[in-house]
Amino acid sequence: MAIADVPTSFGSSFFIKIFLPGFVASILYSSAVMPLIAGSFWVSSTIENKLILCTILAIAIGMVITFLDLYIYQSFEGIRFWPKQVRQWKYGRIQRHFEKIDGELKTVEDQIGTIEKNTEEPEKTTEELIELNREASKLWAEVRKFPYSPDKGFYSKRYPYEATVFGNVLAEYEGYSEEQYGMHMMVFWQHLWFILPRELKEDLDLRGAKADFIVYLSFIFLSYALIGGVGFYFQRNTWVNTSTMCIPLGAIICFFISIVLCFFFYYVSILIHKSYGRYIKAVFDLYRVDLAQKLKIEITDNSIPDDAERKNWRKYRKYLLDYEKPDTN
Repeated sequence: MAIADVPTSFGSSFFIKIFLPGFVASILYSSAVMPLIAGSFWVSSTIENKLILCTILAIAIGMVITFLDLYIYQSFEGIRFWPKQVRQWKYGRIQRHFEKIDGELKTVEDQIGTIEKNTEEPEKTTEELIELNREASKLWAEVRKFPYSPDKGFYSKRYPYEATVFGNVLAEYEGYSEEQYGMHMMVFWQHLWFILPRELKEDLDLRGAKADFIVYLSFIFLSYALIGGVGFYFQRNTWVNTSTMCIPLGAIICFFISIVLCFFFYYVSILIHKSYGRYIKAVFDLYRVDLAQKLKIEITDNSIPDDAERKNWRKYRKYLLDYEKPDTN
């Protein structure tokens, strides 16, 4: 799910995360629904009056979308609202996709290793290595969308946890702090947030708002495929008469364009969240020592953690979650 909270001030984050998606939704929904429920009033209203109404609706709809954030994210991750059979089918596809690129990565890396040993034709070897390294970089970028899971035995030491690529991208960076340091993200993120410099918090808040905005756009167009499709279906002026039948052309166009835009913003959100995840990882890398000092948790002041550090963070997590005091002996 999203890490950024609901904005508490009327700044850039509020505009991007709440007002902007709400405004887009209000315009889209109004075009499909208002002619049906307001009739002549909506048709005769000036553009200025329509914009004022859409602006008022924008804040209300934006707040509703933000409060539905958890459900939107979990539906996109494949965790909630998916029929069991559909989720199993989709996870099977993701699993096969991962196994394919993991196998291709191993093959390419093996070829690179073989060619690097070949010194008979250095010019040819260099050309082949450049091309193979380029291909390996692309494949590594793909497998790094999936969570770290060395126990599964795959070459990349990754494996899909969720039924969608979006869900795996989130699981990958949400699990980073636990894998690296023993710090469960959902337990320690708020503690870490309070010690971050103000400028960094504002930057992360803005980046999180942008990531949320793209996800919300995908959700808005998904919902508009239904709302707009039904709305335009009942608007008789959007129908087209042919020589043989009457076609609800407005509803059909609205539905298909909305679905296309939904998937477009969904795939864009994958790229944005992959980038956003790097910043979240960096926060744990750079500020975990400061947090340990604040919480009086004993860790080695090194960039590379040891097993003792991971054990101490996990002990403190039990204390925070279950009131289970760490053994000081």
